[in-house]
Amino acid sequence: MDAQPLSPVGEAAVSRFAEQVFAHLGRTDQRRWARAYLQGLLAAPGRKSLANLAASLATGPAEAATVSLSLQQFINGSPWDWRPARRVLAELAAGPRPVRAWTAALAVVPKRGDQVVGVHRRFDPAIGRIVKCQVASGLFVATDRDAVPVDWSLLLDPSWTDDPQRRARARIPEDTAPHPAGELLVGMVDRLAAHHPVAPLVVGLDAADDPIRLAAALARRSVPYLLEVRGGQAVRPVLQATTGRHGRVHQGAVPAESLFPRWRSRTTAGTVTALRGTPVLPPGPVAAPAPGSLAAPVHRLWARCDDDSGPRRYWLTDLAEDAPGVLALLDAASATRSTVDRLGSDFGLLDFSGRSYTGWHHHMTLVSAAYALGRDLAVRVGGSTGSTGSTGSSLRDSA
Repeated sequence: MDAQPLSPVGEAAVSRFAEQVFAHLGRTDQRRWARAYLQGLLAAPGRKSLANLAASLATGPAEAATVSLSLQQFINGSPWDWRPARRVLAELAAGPRPVRAWTAALAVVPKRGDQVVGVHRRFDPAIGRIVKCQVASGLFVATDRDAVPVDWSLLLDPSWTDDPQRRARARIPEDTAPHPAGELLVGMVDRLAAHHPVAPLVVGLDAADDPIRLAAALARRSVPYLLEVRGGQAVRPVLQATTGRHGRVHQGAVPAESLFPRWRSRTTAGTVTALRGTPVLPPGPVAAPAPGSLAAPVHRLWARCDDDSGPRRYWLTDLAEDAPGVLALLDAASATRSTVDRLGSDFGLLDFSGRSYTGWHHHMTLVSAAYALGRDLAVRVGGSTGSTGSTGSSLRDSA
């Protein structure tokens, strides 16, 4: 498929959006190449390689070669700060809609070589085998419409940080060390909370290696949460007292899955009861009060099962939400996975092949910006983020 130019309407929208998101860039040429890269991500068909982006922007092979070199310098060579652009994206993510939740997801990006920054071997549960890949941890702002990426962290293993020459070649900052996904997520939450009102954080097991440790970190920051836990996770259930006194009886720790004996998921009308909850004590080393005491805060453990034979998933929360409220938050998590899939198929999430740590962050910032702009333009011309084959075509059709 040949690259096609954006319509004048699309080009004007890209220019306005780029000026808003990348206004912090000090040089005119940097802002120009930010706009060009963004336009290329939206218009270039297929893989978003530098060559393909350049081809979508240039009028011929000679110009495309020059444009490709300039894009390469802007992404991998120029030392611009990506954080102010991500703060603007977070401001624009919701628009007039209320923020439903913050959500998180991991993106596992298979790679062939060993030189692309962050590449390491990792077990991918989605396909059940070890793969050579990059792993990106993303933070998203979710509304009732979709989830927009607003920050990213790259998981690094010690092979990238313990080798001084490899670290230097990849331009990994000296204060950057290997951290598990949960710790990287807490850092992104801190950055977002520093500039925006806090929303409930919804995190599946794929994005948090230790949900109980993550819960403790979020509780210290007064960030409400809905975190997926394994069926074998030890929890301490709370039962209402049966002695006639007003209070609660606290049991010892039991596996989460044991609190939900098999239930009939279908009523006589054929509807599905997908969610059930039960009160539990907060996770971590919190001493249970004596029976009858009202001192301990109570969390809730939810189990979701969409049919009698399907697997259950377990979610721990400190929110006082009823089942419909929890289902709405879980829908936000599902929307986040859909966003990650679209980032990979249409916006270049999978296509960074550079060796630079800063280059990776630059690319991911522009991928996020392309998604945010593309979904707005798609809705503006009567589509949706899930209904167009590519956002580039949406822009071209907007004339």
